[in-house]
Amino acid sequence: MNQDQSEPAAGTAPPQPEALEPLSGAIERGRHLALIAAEGAGLAPLYAAAAVRDLAAGEAGARAFVLTATGDRARRCAAGMHAAARAAGYEVVVAPGAAGGAVARAPILVGPPAVLLEGVRRGDIPAAALCTLVLDDVRALEPARAAVEAVVQASGDGARRIATTHARDAGFDELIERWLPRARRWPNELFAEPRAGESEAGGATGIAIAVASRATREGRLARLAELLRDLTRADAAAAVSVETAPDAVADVSTALSLAGLRVAGSEEAGADEADSGAAVRVGAWGEVDPAAHAVAFELPPTPEPLARAAAPAERCYAIVDSLHERQLELTALRAGLRVAPLAESADPALMDDVAAFRARVADALGQQDLAAGALLLAPLIQEHGAARVAAALAGLLRAADRPAAGAREAAPGDAPSGDTAAAPPDRSARRATRPTWTKVFVGVGKRDGAGPGDLVGAITGETSVAGGQIGRIDIRQNFTLVDIDSLAADAVVRGLDGSRIKGRQVVARLDRGAR
Repeated sequence: MNQDQSEPAAGTAPPQPEALEPLSGAIERGRHLALIAAEGAGLAPLYAAAAVRDLAAGEAGARAFVLTATGDRARRCAAGMHAAARAAGYEVVVAPGAAGGAVARAPILVGPPAVLLEGVRRGDIPAAALCTLVLDDVRALEPARAAVEAVVQASGDGARRIATTHARDAGFDELIERWLPRARRWPNELFAEPRAGESEAGGATGIAIAVASRATREGRLARLAELLRDLTRADAAAAVSVETAPDAVADVSTALSLAGLRVAGSEEAGADEADSGAAVRVGAWGEVDPAAHAVAFELPPTPEPLARAAAPAERCYAIVDSLHERQLELTALRAGLRVAPLAESADPALMDDVAAFRARVADALGQQDLAAGALLLAPLIQEHGAARVAAALAGLLRAADRPAAGAREAAPGDAPSGDTAAAPPDRSARRATRPTWTKVFVGVGKRDGAGPGDLVGAITGETSVAGGQIGRIDIRQNFTLVDIDSLAADAVVRGLDGSRIKGRQVVARLDRGAR
């Protein structure tokens, strides 16, 4: 399957209709669907096709829900659904942020689970009228599990359910068994692969595809030109397979020519070898004969052309949108290939103690709640690319580990001087180490259906506090304790006290143990 972007830039390929063909029968029959796919796989048009079919077959006033982990993802998904839904006469609305009354009347609603659940509980959205329910990226929805479960239960047994994940695990398999009986599973080969955490025996053994990702098309074209300059400098042949959007091949060829590269069309396979330097051949997927060094620009429509491009290659490369890197990994896995990052030069200033720092990061990968972190960082990754965001976070973490300038470890026998003891704590010094946490009491809990996403959304929405200043969230039956960076705790109390979470006006104060 192909692209799935919010506001397609010039030259970006729309999802190809043939990408949905393996699922067209299941869509028409109204079957549940369980999909292993990520952003970039053409999921939005698939959601639209299912919703349009179910709305047309349902009663007047029928509704379709698409639950997404973030408002950002909701907007991209709704934009990808808009054309197909509008052509069939149905309106797609993103919640929250929709104009007054739009949520109550729109046949297709896209948004975070807590927002849509609130509409159901208020009576704005009749749950009994739900004909299609989509759980977009189940793993990313995990922090809002309570709200997701409530929406699924409210939808009853009559609604068609669609669930997607970018990585199959035991939790996804359990969800299918509970909520999607006899679902059509796609793609079959990925469901045959071991789940995350199980033995990888029999997995992909082919060559590695070296991948570089950039958030903007201009950034990807610049990286493509840089890579091709390195290849052709060594007189290596280079073939670039490009998305099949109108004018995409011409746009890429022009960009490479402006970067000083010699470009030949796919029909010029035997371009003048007498000339100095190697020509770069550019063509749509399937039109370029693979060369010793094949390069994919954007996602291939299916695994087959990727496998053909990589088969004779000493090495294969791919330049993709940062948001689509996960889908490239899945497409490569289906083709029997592996994905590895394309090495870039490191900043020498960041290389001190690098082995120890990498070990700490490796430990965190196995111990931290990565889904919650992904929710916080998704907009930054979209704008700047995963590599740049990771580098910025690494710099912040390493700065936090270093003692403030002029500071030294206190010896066991040291006593503070009078001046030091009387001085108030320096805020910049505290920032240069690690945040200290203060517990904030919030009067909403499990009985209200509150989840971590609701608390994070309320805090960041009512205050200027950043996600990194929110720590552990302990949800009890009748209340919640949230660890907040001590420098922001008072602001959070002021912002939350008297606000509404899950339809309930809440009391917020410093926890008594924090006074």
